[in-house]
Amino acid sequence: MRQSVRTVTPETIKLYGGRLSLDFANSVDWTDDHVPIGVEEGIGDAGELGRWGRRLGIESGAASVAELERALGLRGALHLTFAAIAHGKAPPAGALERIVADHAEASAAARLVAGDGAWRLDWPAGESRRVRFAVVVDAVALLADPERLARVRQCPGRDCGWLFLDVSGRRHWCSMATCGSRAKMRRLYARQRGAPS
Repeated sequence: MRQSVRTVTPETIKLYGGRLSLDFANSVDWTDDHVPIGVEEGIGDAGELGRWGRRLGIESGAASVAELERALGLRGALHLTFAAIAHGKAPPAGALERIVADHAEASAAARLVAGDGAWRLDWPAGESRRVRFAVVVDAVALLADPERLARVRQCPGRDCGWLFLDVSGRRHWCSMATCGSRAKMRRLYARQRGAPS
């Protein structure tokens, strides 16, 4: 098991997902079997959950340790679900059940508010579950949008596993500056090692 090394904060973790729910799933690096590595862990405690939300415009009350655990459980369910979809597979039933349960909780606590010519679910700024609620509502909206859902991809970078929307139709990595560049350097190194001297 790898030791967690904090190199990012809620304010510095990259937002490559293109959707709130994907960025939340990307708040940690993942192994191929959907275990958080912790190398790039952007949400290490309940206070950081609130800071991550504020960065994305979601004001919430102070989250408890129990709320942090629920949010990180949702994060795992989102990663399992969207990674499966990115690979053309059916998401695990347990992950979908978790999303449905959190969405039902969010809907029960919400009110409908008008803005920008549409209506949306919203919660009081002091609601301690507001970050998790906003994330799960975004996830369900993405799951209901076949055009965008077909563009969900998972980065093949080593120790990454991040999810993103490929709006260009040509995007292969979470970021060319990180995973894409590392892969290019590995290929170059392999070619140089294989070249005759």
